[in-house]
Amino acid sequence: MTADTMTYVLGYLGLLLLVVGAAVTVTLLAADPSSSLRLAWGRYENELEKLCRFLLLDRTGASIARLQLIGVGLTPVLAFVLDDFIYLLLAPPIALAPYYVLKGKAAERVQRLEGQLDSWLLLLSNALKATPSLGEAIASSAKLMRPPMGEELDLALKEMKLGTPLDQAILNMSTRVGSPAISSALATILVGRQTGGDLPKIMEESAATLREMARLEGVVRTKTAEGKTQAYVLGLIPFVLIGAIHMVDEHWLDPLGSSTLGFAIISVAAVLWITAILLARKILAVDI
Repeated sequence: MTADTMTYVLGYLGLLLLVVGAAVTVTLLAADPSSSLRLAWGRYENELEKLCRFLLLDRTGASIARLQLIGVGLTPVLAFVLDDFIYLLLAPPIALAPYYVLKGKAAERVQRLEGQLDSWLLLLSNALKATPSLGEAIASSAKLMRPPMGEELDLALKEMKLGTPLDQAILNMSTRVGSPAISSALATILVGRQTGGDLPKIMEESAATLREMARLEGVVRTKTAEGKTQAYVLGLIPFVLIGAIHMVDEHWLDPLGSSTLGFAIISVAAVLWITAILLARKILAVDI
């Protein structure tokens, strides 16, 4: 056996031992209910569960988290078996993609809810002119609203049928959606109901205010759309370049996966990439 072959074999054995050691360490830490790792994992599962419930998905957050863990754990095994470190690059997308995909879908749903809010308030105002009961007005408006607003109103009505007070059901809807605009509108409804104000007029004024806010938000989105597109492109460029280089020459990047210096370069590049993405998100997160 030549020296190069011996170095090659020892390198992969070291990688395998590193993976096994990391798996054992994670298992031991996760076995302790009070460990920081176990608590962080529980918070992550709860966050995924909230997103799944909000999106009305059949899958649970715990099942998604387990699949992610299995997928990340299999990437070094796949790289070892196929003798190609490029498969290690699958670990970050597997670890990050599900959460951010669900987060993005939840944000889209919230945006659609906010887009339906002024129409619902006008509909609720007209319903209150026909019936003095806020619960009956919400029930009649829910039948005429399309998803996702119709789905959220239907959930609130189901809570009321199960014995939840009207005010609490409205507060639960506000918490579930997590939108400042919707929370403000629902708070206005509750305050008007509890103080005996002219709810139909309040709803009409709230709808007009929301339309103006939507117009301003549209201006902000237009101004920041180009920056967001550039951030997305810059975030994807490393993976596109690596894939293109790998297609041209499968062994051109081998030094990065066969030496300590190569692993150090990959680690530093990954940290810088993640930092850049987080900074770009923070800069472009403009709110009015």
